[in-house]
Amino acid sequence: MKNKLVLFSVLLASLPAAADWNQAYFRGTANNWQTESMVKVKPNHWQIVKKFNTGDGSNPPSFKIDRFGDWSENYPLTNFVVDPNKTYEINFYADTNSVVVHEKLAFDMRDETMYFVFLDRFSDGDSANNTGNNAQTYSADRSDYKKYFGGDIKGLLGKLDYLKDMGITSIWITPPVNNVDQLNKDGSAGYHGYWGRDFFQVDEHLGTIDDFRALSQKMDDYDMKLVLDYAPNHSNPNDENEYGALYKNGVYQTNFDGDTQNWYHHNGGVTDWNDYYQVRNHNLFNLSDFDQSNEKTYQYLVEGAKFWIDLGVDGIRIDAIKHMDKSFIQRWTGDLNNYAKAKGKPGFYFFGEWMDAGATATGINAKSIDFANTSGSALLDFGLRNTIEDALLRANGTGMYAINEYMKVRDTKFTSSDWQVVFLDNHDAPRLSTVLRSDATNFGPGKDKWGGRQSAPFAQDRVELGLALIMTSRGVPCIYYGTEHYAANFTTNGFGQVGNDPYNREMMPSFDTNTPAYQMIKKLSKLRKESYAIQQGSYIERWVSNDVLVYERNAGDDVVVVAMNLGNSTSVNAINLGLANGTYDNILGGDQVVVTDGSGTFNLDQNEVVVLRTLQQ
Repeated sequence: MKNKLVLFSVLLASLPAAADWNQAYFRGTANNWQTESMVKVKPNHWQIVKKFNTGDGSNPPSFKIDRFGDWSENYPLTNFVVDPNKTYEINFYADTNSVVVHEKLAFDMRDETMYFVFLDRFSDGDSANNTGNNAQTYSADRSDYKKYFGGDIKGLLGKLDYLKDMGITSIWITPPVNNVDQLNKDGSAGYHGYWGRDFFQVDEHLGTIDDFRALSQKMDDYDMKLVLDYAPNHSNPNDENEYGALYKNGVYQTNFDGDTQNWYHHNGGVTDWNDYYQVRNHNLFNLSDFDQSNEKTYQYLVEGAKFWIDLGVDGIRIDAIKHMDKSFIQRWTGDLNNYAKAKGKPGFYFFGEWMDAGATATGINAKSIDFANTSGSALLDFGLRNTIEDALLRANGTGMYAINEYMKVRDTKFTSSDWQVVFLDNHDAPRLSTVLRSDATNFGPGKDKWGGRQSAPFAQDRVELGLALIMTSRGVPCIYYGTEHYAANFTTNGFGQVGNDPYNREMMPSFDTNTPAYQMIKKLSKLRKESYAIQQGSYIERWVSNDVLVYERNAGDDVVVVAMNLGNSTSVNAINLGLANGTYDNILGGDQVVVTDGSGTFNLDQNEVVVLRTLQQ
C-alpha cells in the first residue's frame, strides 16, 4: 500500500501545543511564498501536496508552516529544504509538533478509478481456448454458471478502449493462474481462478503468457494500471479434483495428502467462525490451506507474485486476507514492495478481501481495522458498502444519517481511509441492482432482509447515486464489471440465496457507452484525476437529514461539494461551504447553484446528485 519514499521527519519542539491549532498554513518556493491552507486529514493532522521546481534566487526549494497564516510568529527558525523538480506530500502533526515529508510518486492509487474484471465473464477474444484441457469444464450456451463461459485475456485486451473511454485508469482482474482441470463432484470448474494449481502459469482457458504481456503493454501505453488478484491463502480443494496438487511452472511440488514437508495446514475445516485461530489456521471450506510460516511455502508464494510483477503487474488484491496471519502479510508485502521498487515500480499497491471488514465491524472482524492500518495492505471497505446498500433500500429506516456517520467514523478508525477500496458490487455479494429490485429476503450470509421491490428505472437512479457516493468519498473507488449497465440476476443458488455466487458473475451484459451510469463514471473519473480534494481532501458534513446529505471534500484551494437526495423533491440551504462566491455548474449536468458568502441553495429531485467544484481559472 505504501507508495511514498519518506525523506525526512522533523520535530518542531518550539511550536504551540496541539490544542492551539485550528488551521495550518503553507508557504514556500512552490507557490511563490503565498499563504495557502493545508488540508485537515483528521484531528491534529494537516496535509498538502506541492510540486517544487527551482529555489528562490541562490537558495534551494523550501517551505514553512504557520498556524495563523500571517507569519507573525518566528518559527520554524529555518525553512524546510527539499530537492528541486519533485512533488512532495507534506504532513504536519499538531499533537507531536512534527513534519513528515514524502516524495509523491507518479503512481498513486488514490488518484485512480478501478474496474474489476471477472476474466471468464467479460469478453471472449479467442474461442479456440474455451474448452481448455477438458471440454467438460466449458458451458457453450453459458447456462451452467459453475463452468467456464469463454472470457479471456484477449477479450479484455479488445475492450480496453471501452474502459479507457469510461475513465477507468486501473483494472483488477480475477486470478489468471493455472487452475484445476477437472470438475468438482458438484460439477464446478475453476472458472473463477481461485483454485490454483500452478502460480507460475497462465490458465489455458484465459490465454498465454504472450497474451498477458500484450495486455500489460497496451495498458501501459494507455497509462492504465494492472492489478492482479492473488490467493496466497490456499491452492485447490483438498478432498476432490486434484487434492491440493501444487506445481511450479509445470514441476510438481506437493499435494495435500502427500504433504511430507508441511506446505499446508492439516487442522481440518473451520468449525467456529468466531475463533480467530481457526479462521487463520484451518481450511476455508475444503481448500488446501497454506502454512505460510513454512519457508518453502513462503518462497513459493513470494516468487509466484514476483513472476507476475515481472509481467507488468502494478498492484495485488489479496484474496482471503482475513484467513492469514498479519506477520505473513507484513513480510510478504514488504518483500514485494522492495522487489517492485527495484523493478521501477515504486508505487506498488496492495489491498485485501476481509469479508465484513469496516470501521464499525465487531467481533473478530473488528481486527480488520488494525490489519488495514499496520499490515501493509489496505482492505475492501465492506462496512461502507453495506451502509450504502441499507440506505438505498431504506432498510430499518436508515438513510443519509447512517452514511454520514460512517464516513466520519472511518476517518477516525483508519490511519488513512483514502487508501481503502470503496465499492458497491463485487463477486462475493448479490449485485446492488438485484437487491434493490428483488422482493426476496435471503441474499446470503448477513443479508437476511427484504429486497427493495423497486422498479428498474428507480433502482437505476439509486445505483447512480451509490456510484456518485463511492467516487466522491475518501477511498479508492472500484466498479464491478456490468454495474454501469445495472446488471441484475434474480436466480436462487444452491444455498437458497438470491443473486449470489455464482449468479452475481454473469457474462458482461453490454458494451454500450450511453447508459447514464457509464456517463456518470466518465465524468467523475475525470474529476478524480484532476482534483486533489477528491483524491485526498478532508470529508466535511455541510447538511444532513435522513433524506439529504451535503458534504464537502476540502483541500484548501481545491474544494468539491456533493449534494444528494433519497427522498421527495426538496430544497436545502447549506452554509459554511468552502466555495468562493460564484455560479457553479453541476459537473453531472442539471441546475446551477449560486454560492454567496459560503451559502448555497440546492434544489434536489429524488435520487438527484449535484457535484460542484471550485471555479477553475
